[in-house]
Amino acid sequence: MYKASFDNELLNDWCDFCEGKKEFDSCHFSTLLMETLLEGYTPKFDVFIKEITKYFDSSVYENIKYVFSDEKVSQGGVKDWVINDLIEKRKIIEHVEDSSQLKKVIDSPQFLFVKDRSELYEARETDNNTILYEEVGDFVIANIDNDKRLFALKEVLYNIASDSDLVNAFLSGLIKSNADLSNYLDIYKNGCDYAVDDEKILIYEFEPID
Repeated sequence: MYKASFDNELLNDWCDFCEGKKEFDSCHFSTLLMETLLEGYTPKFDVFIKEITKYFDSSVYENIKYVFSDEKVSQGGVKDWVINDLIEKRKIIEHVEDSSQLKKVIDSPQFLFVKDRSELYEARETDNNTILYEEVGDFVIANIDNDKRLFALKEVLYNIASDSDLVNAFLSGLIKSNADLSNYLDIYKNGCDYAVDDEKILIYEFEPID
């Protein structure tokens, strides 16, 4: 069994960086959360993530704990969470050129549930999903680009699950916008994912191997 690894020396650097005592490039912290969840949401991980996020709004810590701990999931189903997520992200793409077809799919959603991730990956290559992914990503970056600590936190959190949508959801409470990106937390916590292709919304549901 793999054991979780916690780099307390790097954590000390992180605290010094956030407190303005030392300067580091954000890439210095790229491995801060790697391998820390190998044993699940343990008390040791909880202490570690509290230390990392204590310089920011408490919603960041609470979002991480919700996703990876045994906290009860929100009511509703994956279609509800996906629709809610897309409604919020539609606010970001409202005035984006070439987004008319994407907005049509969001406004009149047709769903396809898939069990094969390759179908999801194919949908992610379509124009609609590319526009959605890039515009939301650019929007988040624009909101945090002037805060070096927040920008570094985004890079640190990416190494929990290598999922940009999840990181954006973690940071939702810190983004100055009327678009709430936190609906993706429920999607991820329940082992689901989605993509928007040219005509419909594909929803992937993870099925554990017996």
